[in-house]
Amino acid sequence: MKEQVVYILMSDGDGTMHSQPTPFGVAVSSEAEAKRFVKEATIAGWGSPEYCKVRIFSDKDDAIKWAFSKENDQV
Repeated sequence: MKEQVVYILMSDGDGTMHSQPTPFGVAVSSEAEAKRFVKEATIAGWGSPEYCKVRIFSDKDDAIKWAFSKENDQV
């Protein structure tokens, strides 16, 4: 089961009270870079910068098996 981890960058684009951060089409391969994004975007005044960790599997059977396994460290 080969997997890769990426960190999807997200921001609250419209800044309204009920909106939530959403992906804007990019990801980075290290958590350090994702944390740097959050820090710099916060300083720049971007709306609610966040990131989420996503595992990428080469086949859907491995992905489903991992997602529903009690032994995994859920994302």
